[in-house]
Amino acid sequence: MTKKKLKKKKIYLYLDSPVTKYQINNILPRDFEFYKDLVFINTSHLNYSKKQVRDFYKKTPKSEIPKNMINFKNLNDLSFFISKINKNNIFIFLNNQLSLKNSKFGILQLFNHIKCKKILISEHSWIFPNLQKNFFLNIFRMIKFITHRLLFSNDVEKTKFNHILTFGELNKKKENKYLDFPSFWIKFNLKKRQKSLITYVDENFDHSNDIYLLRDKFKKKINNKNLYLKKLNYFFSQVEKKYQCKIIICCKKRLRYNQNYFEGRKIVYGKTHEYISKSKFVIGHKSDSLFQAIYSKTPVVLLKSKEFKLQRNLSISSRSINLFNKRSKFLEDYNDGIEELDISLDKVYYKKILNNYFISKNLIKQNFYEKLTSDLKKFNL
Repeated sequence: MTKKKLKKKKIYLYLDSPVTKYQINNILPRDFEFYKDLVFINTSHLNYSKKQVRDFYKKTPKSEIPKNMINFKNLNDLSFFISKINKNNIFIFLNNQLSLKNSKFGILQLFNHIKCKKILISEHSWIFPNLQKNFFLNIFRMIKFITHRLLFSNDVEKTKFNHILTFGELNKKKENKYLDFPSFWIKFNLKKRQKSLITYVDENFDHSNDIYLLRDKFKKKINNKNLYLKKLNYFFSQVEKKYQCKIIICCKKRLRYNQNYFEGRKIVYGKTHEYISKSKFVIGHKSDSLFQAIYSKTPVVLLKSKEFKLQRNLSISSRSINLFNKRSKFLEDYNDGIEELDISLDKVYYKKILNNYFISKNLIKQNFYEKLTSDLKKFNL
């Protein structure tokens, strides 16, 4: 009598926005033990127009456009697909906030009809304002946050998840369904700092592809690109001269420059976390990649510019104050000698932010996908 082969479980990964390969691999890389079992489901077409989705991928290299993605363009097809999912499989929600807010979607009821175990990767929590550094800016930020919470109901709580993955001390909960996880924004296995280089975290000059999904998509990031580049490269040359270090330009993997705008400086794509971890200090604006500096204890300098819109400069100020306990300055003021570069860091503040929002105190420092692998085995999911 021959033994029946056990059928391998499938792990469905749900996304409701356009994504690139790099974005997915940043959370669940190919090193993830169950990567071959992943089935990617995307409902972008139910949340965005055909033009928005097309424009998102317009400037994305072909190698970065996911090919193994099942895209649903109507609710009936999605509903039928979900009804056929085996109860022994796993359904992971990487993002579903747009689906829940979309009143035409009717997704809440659909989610609750999924027969297999459901896991939600929760959103990273809002970082509480550092009122000591800028009281008025952060009071406005608090009012905006509270208003948003009052206007939009939390439909996540209405969805019957088996497990919810949370990050940091402030998000830990006693109920068994909540699992404490390390943030996927931080890489915990990177090399220690080398003091021979400085990293600049680039955010692209014109429209990033995310802009096409927003209402203000026609607003440029920079007023005068050529003038800004002249100011930025002058700033870089002064910094390199002062610290006797080369500046490395770190860019997103999903966007490629057709020329070197940084006066021949080395440009690296898709390795921002690695370079942040081994830098003397980091220069940036407001990229989420800067979260890595909190763990690697790398000093950060966030630049505003008179070539940026007011809203962007306010966002940079907010990130600098609340994440790094440091005021951001204008690029032009450094160039004119009005301001001196401050590459200090507040170790106590860094540790508080790290533990509160990214990895709780007693959690093993391992990457998100490593923890997910061990928990899938531990809970026999």
